[in-house]
Amino acid sequence: MKKVWIPIAAGYLLLLLAVVGVLLFGHVESVEDHYLFRPEEIPEGADVVTLSIDCRALEGHLDELSPSVRNELPDGLIYLSETRFLYTEGMTAFDLLLKAERPARLRIAYQSVFGNSYYVSSINDLAEFSAGNESGWIVLVNGVFIDRSASSCQLSPGDSVEWRYTVSYGDVLPPELLE
Repeated sequence: MKKVWIPIAAGYLLLLLAVVGVLLFGHVESVEDHYLFRPEEIPEGADVVTLSIDCRALEGHLDELSPSVRNELPDGLIYLSETRFLYTEGMTAFDLLLKAERPARLRIAYQSVFGNSYYVSSINDLAEFSAGNESGWIVLVNGVFIDRSASSCQLSPGDSVEWRYTVSYGDVLPPELLE
């Protein structure tokens, strides 16, 4: 009978040591703390860029989405209202989107197209063609549609980047791109 208790006691001792080790030396944070974004930590006078992400164009088109995607949509169809981020030299519109992933609780799916160019295929499972043949994500910098990959669009301090979901590219693209 003693032989059975020794391995059990050793297992409990190891578990206790692991818990004590995590509590003493590990960094434990709540889910809310993990995702907390602190814009007030941007130093006064620092170079900043702003980012917003929305899918407001889906109003009136929600029935075209699969139930799983529809259930993931944010209140007001806004994933991130205009938010300031610290600008870093060489930052692209894609880099800024990735910087927002954690604080905005986003799941960004993307793939490398070639070299350092990336294609964002979905944000929180809302993907190109999720709401019809002309739907998908577009990017505007300072209110102007960018006609290249967001990963090749270098930002400057003060720039404003908008990721918008559209149900009809014709509603947002310049006419010369539709010809």
